[in-house]
Amino acid sequence: MSRALDNQEAILCGRFVNTAYAMFKRDPTLLRPEPAPGDIPAPYELVAWLNMSDFIFWWRETPKFYGFIARHQQQKHNFVLAIRGTEGWVEWLDDAMARLVLFRQVPHAGRVAHGFDKIYSTLKVVKRHADVGVVPAAKPSAAPAAAPEVMAGSFAEQLEQLADTLEEPTVQEQMRIAKEKRPRRSFVVTGHSLGSALATLFVMENKEKNKFDISTICTFASPRVGNAEFVRQFNLLPLDSWRIVNCQDVVPKLPLHIPVLFDYEHVATPYAFSSEGAVKWNPGCWHAMSTYLHWLDPTIGVDAECKR
Repeated sequence: MSRALDNQEAILCGRFVNTAYAMFKRDPTLLRPEPAPGDIPAPYELVAWLNMSDFIFWWRETPKFYGFIARHQQQKHNFVLAIRGTEGWVEWLDDAMARLVLFRQVPHAGRVAHGFDKIYSTLKVVKRHADVGVVPAAKPSAAPAAAPEVMAGSFAEQLEQLADTLEEPTVQEQMRIAKEKRPRRSFVVTGHSLGSALATLFVMENKEKNKFDISTICTFASPRVGNAEFVRQFNLLPLDSWRIVNCQDVVPKLPLHIPVLFDYEHVATPYAFSSEGAVKWNPGCWHAMSTYLHWLDPTIGVDAECKR
């Protein structure tokens, strides 16, 4: 059974998502933005960027930075995956692509929204080398910094490949020789809006492929992701699942639940609140990540344009 919501852990998850937004907004053209000092909550460090493309019906947008993978600096088998939501009106179209299809990574796990399944297939993990951002003293013979390394395979397979490359060389060699099972690796998964849907799909892919030990998924403003069978299988997973939802927010009400035609359901476990009186009467303000964090911690302010 899932633990009850832990506010401090949820706030930490929200800070990771806010970092993804901040890194993107500083320069939306960058696929591999560097975090500013203090962006990544201590004691974690950025180890990979996450790129993906939105779809608008038949048209696919160029890849953009959508999130990152962080690793605990001391407990090196502990990771966090944070995915932001789409900025702008594309998100609403993504959420409206409601035709149910088999989730291509786990076809027997029920059906999911067509738009989410397509976007999930575009996720790319790009490894950040330790020397990125470090400017050494100028030397004529100095070798250029290693180029970012793009992982291959499905999203869960890319994350496993990333984790393998982060192992110490001696551990990699031991694994290769002994053909040992992967070491225990823990993931906390978090996202906002569209990012929540993609985080949920990753948890379900991992259920099938058993790449990581996912301890917690904490989502903010998640839309419905799949049908009743998908939700049934998800809710059986032995993890802490916290789905935080603002009752005023429109996105968690999508795609619509229409009996027989679209049997969309929400995954457990909901933690609902009302932003009434806290922000302006505005759909963007109801949906904003800062509004969700303000509910968890009233000392965190809402967006300036949403203040009453």
